[in-house]
Amino acid sequence: MPTSYSAGPALSIRDVGKSYNVANRRATMLAESLAEWVSRARGGSAKSEKFWALQEVSCEVAHGEILGLVGRNGAGKSTLLKIIAGVTSPTTGEVDVFGRIGSMLEVGTGFHPELTGRENVFLNGAFIGMRRSEIRARFDEIVEFSGVESFLDVPIKRYSSGMAVRLAFSVAAHLDADILLVDEVLAVGDQAFQDKCLGKIRDVRQREGRTVLFVSHNLAAVASLCTRALLLSAGRVIADASASEITRLYSAGVAMATTTDEVDLTPLPRNKRSAAQCTAIQVSAVDELGVPLDSIMPGATVQVTVTVTATGSVSRAFLGVEIMDERGRPAIGISTDMADGWISLDAGQSKRVTVRLIDVQVRPGVYTVGLILTTVSERLDGLDAVVRFEVMPSPDAGYDRWPGWMAAAYAPRFEVSIG
Repeated sequence: MPTSYSAGPALSIRDVGKSYNVANRRATMLAESLAEWVSRARGGSAKSEKFWALQEVSCEVAHGEILGLVGRNGAGKSTLLKIIAGVTSPTTGEVDVFGRIGSMLEVGTGFHPELTGRENVFLNGAFIGMRRSEIRARFDEIVEFSGVESFLDVPIKRYSSGMAVRLAFSVAAHLDADILLVDEVLAVGDQAFQDKCLGKIRDVRQREGRTVLFVSHNLAAVASLCTRALLLSAGRVIADASASEITRLYSAGVAMATTTDEVDLTPLPRNKRSAAQCTAIQVSAVDELGVPLDSIMPGATVQVTVTVTATGSVSRAFLGVEIMDERGRPAIGISTDMADGWISLDAGQSKRVTVRLIDVQVRPGVYTVGLILTTVSERLDGLDAVVRFEVMPSPDAGYDRWPGWMAAAYAPRFEVSIG
């Protein structure tokens, strides 16, 4: 069983930051590629800039607490868990861990397709830090929880993806750890198994007194499971409050708007020191003359108009627009610099940036829009799910030809105007 602690935090995170060096730009001509190759051969390096995945993150987590981490994709949630787990080191700051860590960061990592389910229980258990004696002692519980008893001596390569995930989660959930890190494990599996996973996570806290850090886009699960939550945006903690308050703040930017409504973004939490922010958004389907239509259907031209307001001087900024499906998976992603849509503003000035997405090929359903405002060297603003819209079924049908979502967002043909 986990160790008992009478006082002090389970985790102490102090001013943690994590940066990565990323290429400033790709070579687009043969001469540039040769120049970069010669530079590397002479001991030089290609031009790069730092991207900060996390900045100045600080918090303490008490023993027995379930802390939720909420934010858009890319907010830094998974990076923070990997630093706590020791998978990667922070660039700045320190993390003190008081107890044994158990990780469910990438459920199923370490499974071998040629080995049976039984063999993979021992392999995966060893991979996540379980001793062989622990695995043997809890083997029956692991198998019973997974529900794959009938296939235990079948090679994993013959399992469905859901069966493999059930077994992997079951192994990880039965690790005797003081602190459990859980990253999006509820994004897979059927509803019954997801409910079972939630019950297990709740059980390890209530009956066994473990500390849990829980990352999920399922806000209902965060609100019901967690005692407290952090809201992250652009690598920073912008709110630390009760789970219900954090999910309310996050959902405040997911207001259902009609196709002609403009949504005010000024109440949403963000970095107040930025020189420019996105202050309003409007999403609609338009006809060939730009007149708004009553509904959005597959194949429509979708117009996203964002008001950008500056408090300081901004030169050559660009706007990224990301459209996600209702499960938080990328569907469309574009950036105005791809169409030479650069934004320059004086202090106090506002401009309307209109992105017209032409022939949007997605299935009917509910989608959300996220925004990123940045220059080449500085991220100015980032908002997740600021508005939600619905794509209605078209009489033409034929949706089986279109993916409901894609592994990475695709960029349809688009036009940008700034005024």
